[in-house]
Amino acid sequence: MSFSQEHCASISHNHLVTGRWNDENCDHERGWVCSMKKSSSASYQLQTPVSNLSAEKPPSTPAPGDGKCLPGWWPYGRYCYFTYNGKVGYSWPEARHICQEVNGGELASIHSRAEVEFIRNINYTKYHYVWIGLTRGDEWAWTDLTSLGFTNWAPGEPNEAFHDGDVGKENCVEMYHDGTWNDNNCVMSFDWQLVEARLKHPNNSIFRKDFQKHRRNQTS
Repeated sequence: MSFSQEHCASISHNHLVTGRWNDENCDHERGWVCSMKKSSSASYQLQTPVSNLSAEKPPSTPAPGDGKCLPGWWPYGRYCYFTYNGKVGYSWPEARHICQEVNGGELASIHSRAEVEFIRNINYTKYHYVWIGLTRGDEWAWTDLTSLGFTNWAPGEPNEAFHDGDVGKENCVEMYHDGTWNDNNCVMSFDWQLVEARLKHPNNSIFRKDFQKHRRNQTS
């Protein structure tokens, strides 16, 4: 797979297409959402992963679930979600790597309008985009191997666009703040953008270490 093409999906945030999806280059630095199955065990408590987390609190978000999520996590169906509200942006491959390092998490797959709205509600930052787990090899597919039945592309997306300075097509997908999706370049960098993570029940030491490692790499 070439991460320099629009083979990844994101959810949009602007006044015209908020919440719709866009395909884009997988290396653009976006917020991101990942998930893993709930655990029946909650013997530890979530710690703040990095020191630069915002003090801003998310809105109260009712969602279906069985209540087996740790404090600070948001339940939806069989999954728990956590939003990382740091100030360091990550590319699509970096975001996916972090999700996988945190107790088997994955960038989020989205399968209904209700799930889009749930993610919009926990995406409470002032930044525009988050990476999701949709990417393109020969065809668009979710990284967690779930079926691609529901889509929420922004108008005109996916368009596999080339942009000035890009080194390839848009193979990764970001979600705008309005929940729509856009394909974008996986390898482009936007340092001002925020990263968000949607995970479930991480091993806290791995969670903290992994984010700290990426922060050091960003500043070195």
